Amino acid sequence: MTVLAYQPMPLADAWVRVVEGTSTPEVALGNFLDDWRRFPDAQLRAALIREPISLSPDLERHRWDCFVAATVEYLTVRDRVETPAWVFWDAWTLDEPWFLFSYWKLRAWQLAVTPPPWKRRRIFGGDETALIGRV
Repeated sequence: MTVLAYQPMPLADAWVRVVEGTSTPEVALGNFLDDWRRFPDAQLRAALIREPISLSPDLERHRWDCFVAATVEYLTVRDRVETPAWVFWDAWTLDEPWFLFSYWKLRAWQLAVTPPPWKRRRIFGGDETALIGRV
């Protein structure tokens, strides 16, 4: 009997499914975060993020494009993996701010504690635990 080893999916490949509408941003991002946790080897992690994600023409999906770029930047800096140049492209910055918690009383908290990778892209959602959980 042949046992196949699990093969992580590069983020760019998973994101194509989001753009095509066959997956959701939450599922693709969750799967990527699971792979990031599962494989602590820096070379394998770098392979997961080597290619840029596809740019979504849809505004809601574009928000998620920017969110993913911020997440990749955050993880690479935190875990000392080389940050790919594509995460710094201007395309990954929103024209208008996106507050993940729309309740107005949470805006000051979101503005104060959101980590820089998300702030630079005009995404506000609190600290890294609120944004991506405990990775």
